[in-house]
Amino acid sequence: MHKIFQPARRLPLLLSALFLIGFVAQVSGQATTIYTDAWRTYKKAEADFQDNLLAKAQREYGEVIEMVLPLQQPEALLLRQKAELMQAKIAVRLGKVEGEKLILDFVRRYQPDPVANEALLEIANYYFNDNQLDKALDYYNRVPAELLTTEQRAELNFRLGYVNFVNKKFPAAKRYFQFSKSNQGEFYYPTNYYLGIIYFFEGNYDAAVGQFKIAEKSPKYDDYIPYYLTQIFFAQRRFDELIAYAAPILGSNPRIKNSKEMSQLLGQAYFEKGDYARARPLLEEFARNNRKLEEEQLYQLGFTQYKLNDFEAAGKTFRELAAQNSLVGQSASYYLGNVELNRRNGDAARLAFGTASRLNFDPAIQQEALFNYAKLSYELNYPADAITAIQSIDPSSQYYLQGQELLGDVFATTEDYERTLALLERLPNRSPRLEESYQRAAFSRGLELLNNGDDAGAKTLFEKSLQRPVSPVLRAQALYWLADLANRQEDYPTSINLTNQFLTLARGIQDLPPQSSLYTGNYLQGYNYLKQKNPAASLDYFKAAVEGIERNLPYITDADVRERVLGDAVLRAGDAHFSRNQYDQAARYYDNAVQRQSSGFVYALYQKAVIEGLRGRTANKVLNLEQLVSQYPNSEYADDALFELAEAYQQLNRPQEALAPLRSIVSNYKQSSPLVNQSLLNLGLISFNLGNQEAAINYYKQVFSNNPTAEESERAKENLREIYVDKMGRPDLFFEFFETLPGQEVNADGREAITFQAARSQYENGNYDRAVSALTDYLRQYPNTPNALAATYFRGDSYVAAQRYSEALADFEKVATSGPSGYYLPALNKGSLIAYRHVKDYNRSFRLFQALEGAAPSEDIRIDAQVGAMQSAYQLNDQRSVEDYAAKVANNSGASATQRLIANFYIAKIAYDRRDYRTALPALNQVIENSDDERTAEARYLRANIAYLNNELTKAVDLALEANRESSGYPYWVAKTVLVLSDALKDQGGDNLYNSEAALEALLENYNGDATIVAEAQQRLTVVRNLIAASSRINNTPVDPNRFEIDNGGGK
Repeated sequence: MHKIFQPARRLPLLLSALFLIGFVAQVSGQATTIYTDAWRTYKKAEADFQDNLLAKAQREYGEVIEMVLPLQQPEALLLRQKAELMQAKIAVRLGKVEGEKLILDFVRRYQPDPVANEALLEIANYYFNDNQLDKALDYYNRVPAELLTTEQRAELNFRLGYVNFVNKKFPAAKRYFQFSKSNQGEFYYPTNYYLGIIYFFEGNYDAAVGQFKIAEKSPKYDDYIPYYLTQIFFAQRRFDELIAYAAPILGSNPRIKNSKEMSQLLGQAYFEKGDYARARPLLEEFARNNRKLEEEQLYQLGFTQYKLNDFEAAGKTFRELAAQNSLVGQSASYYLGNVELNRRNGDAARLAFGTASRLNFDPAIQQEALFNYAKLSYELNYPADAITAIQSIDPSSQYYLQGQELLGDVFATTEDYERTLALLERLPNRSPRLEESYQRAAFSRGLELLNNGDDAGAKTLFEKSLQRPVSPVLRAQALYWLADLANRQEDYPTSINLTNQFLTLARGIQDLPPQSSLYTGNYLQGYNYLKQKNPAASLDYFKAAVEGIERNLPYITDADVRERVLGDAVLRAGDAHFSRNQYDQAARYYDNAVQRQSSGFVYALYQKAVIEGLRGRTANKVLNLEQLVSQYPNSEYADDALFELAEAYQQLNRPQEALAPLRSIVSNYKQSSPLVNQSLLNLGLISFNLGNQEAAINYYKQVFSNNPTAEESERAKENLREIYVDKMGRPDLFFEFFETLPGQEVNADGREAITFQAARSQYENGNYDRAVSALTDYLRQYPNTPNALAATYFRGDSYVAAQRYSEALADFEKVATSGPSGYYLPALNKGSLIAYRHVKDYNRSFRLFQALEGAAPSEDIRIDAQVGAMQSAYQLNDQRSVEDYAAKVANNSGASATQRLIANFYIAKIAYDRRDYRTALPALNQVIENSDDERTAEARYLRANIAYLNNELTKAVDLALEANRESSGYPYWVAKTVLVLSDALKDQGGDNLYNSEAALEALLENYNGDATIVAEAQQRLTVVRNLIAASSRINNTPVDPNRFEIDNGGGK
């Protein structure tokens, strides 16, 4: 808007001339003097007004009015009129309250004289310049335009047009501007300038260009108009004209206004023409010099960099746009995916395509991005994400068939077997390839359940995998593990049948896993026949197992097969020969075991001693047994050796020497040996034969305090009866003793034994519900009999079969707290596992595992107990006990590789919980490098999180990405690791904020497991999005498609 302060308009020359003539003709006397003085004062006021001494000029104009007031001559009246007008003008300009009133009074006094119009224009112009446009408009509307000069009319029309323009009343503004657009006066250029703008708003670009071309000739506008014309050319997509017009001006006129914006439009024109090399420097310069940019401006820059193969720069630009929920954001994410592929950054590309696929502004981009996301998820081992993406591909999409092929690849390789199985079961007509995937998923999930102790669930899935056995390899493995399960359940005929099927199939298959190979199949079948008391058949299979493993030993990497299976097969082959009285052959196998020092070699030493006795070399037998007991007192066969040694001494007619080994069993192995009561009975017999009846009585009585079986109790009772009644003639002492033992009273009618046997038969026949009822009835009637302990154990075992774990645990604990017996060890073993796995009462499991450790008859059982105690202690947050047991296992050479890894795992977890990361990391690395199960997945997560907690952000990102690729079969730990990944990316800041956002979005889309993880992901996503918004250069204010940026170059 023009700020114009005009002096009063001069009256036409004719009036001035008349005024001068009249002045000369009528001058007379005093009037002449007054007028002359008034004229001088008026001229002085004019001079002060010109010097902007407005207050002084106003006083002087007032003096003029007072001086000429008495005079009535025309010239005096005209001078007074001019003075009044100037006095009112000055009052307005000084902002005096009376100013507007003076103007209005003047107008009322002199209308319709043209001088009144001048006064109206003055007050209107004042309000116009003071930006009080509504008031200005009111006064402009009072001016009778027909009475104005052409120049005055042009001014009036411009100002009326401008006021309406500012008030966005464009039709009215256009009408006023059009009235005077051809008047080449003072307002010629501003009128055409604003008229050009109105034409642009109307979409009349050609007319707008015409008006701007006129305005461009004015020095006031020539620096502004080029930008406006450039905008119009761009809006009209007249890119060639834009380039031809703008490029020379930008290169030659340094004064040009909005040159940055104009350069950006020139860059955009080059972009639209595909001239990316010329576009790039212009677009980059604009981006550098502006804190906020529109989506399209950034996108054009990114696409230009992409087309010029500057993928690093393009990636940085596209990442700024990837968070936008718009078509531009979707396109930017798609191209960001391509950028990262060109940079060989598959993980980042995957996240970018995933972001693009979640937006539906452009369905074509969405479908292609979705397929690319699925493909990369498969290739980078994110099978769950791949499956979800493929299932989202619309059947009408051009990528649908490729997606279905990819789905087969995913199913064929994924380790997320549970989810795969659920998905495939919902597919009605599976192709042969998907049938094989189903077979693989069912078998592999069954193997996971087997490793987790769920035998029943594993069996169901193995059987499912055999329903459509496309793969012979998978069929063979399923047969093997079903046979193994049948063996564990003591269903040997079924196991034999399944193993035969396996062996027939396995002979024609290469590269079966060591744990379910031809040699382990022979080993399993050997046990089946051994349990069936068919040593001849078992021998053939054990020998085949030994020969097969030894022949392939250089190629077998599984330590369990190389050591435990081979060592045990050697022993069992020796046993088979032994049972057939083939002592020489048996001895050779036992020697083999001793030479290998494999697990159980002490048993081989024991068997060799027994063979010496059977060969009649009793002295050698004694020497071998004494050496065994001396060198391996903690062996599970030490008590057997002592018992056999006592037998040997008796065979050598050295009964006195037989007492010591038996006493050693009673005193040293009372908690772990099932031979304690047998030893007490033998001690009693030997003492009796040596004439020491008191000692014999004492030994027999000790049997009853050691939880004897009914048979042991009956033998001790009979021997005591013989001494008390037959030898001493003191039946009173016999009855007196048994009356002190509840449940041991002499039972004449045998009802207790019959009731117990009936209940036991239900248990042994697998009728577990009936067994529970019958055994409960028995224990109610006979709670303290010798069979009560066995009945309690059998009932506990029946509860297990019925999955009534709490009741089973109570029975096993009762058996265990009763002290050593034939059921003590199995009760501890089963009770501890039930307490840990099913009841999840870790205090009870810890106590039972501790007791099992102390009573363990072998190092294998002792180590298993230590592992269980360690795990229970961890659940109880008993860090000291965890460390103690972990050290025992980790440093025990007898522990298996798996057990040592479990120990390292808990060493790592305790150290991690204490924030002792230097100790935790080596142990975690041991677990990761030597295992592949859920503990491995957790270890990978912990290792990545340690890097994050140590502020090693790049390392944390790398480890998290590696963990998620390697742990895809464990969705919980993948999800936990994604949280670490997103935190590390967020803390890296910059471009990685967008990757953090994409990772969290993918997690929330594909994971619906643990509610806590989902909530944490949502919270993190909110934080990341706020950070992105705070640092974003994108101007998200909605843009008018007809926007036209103007400068105030032509304004008031």
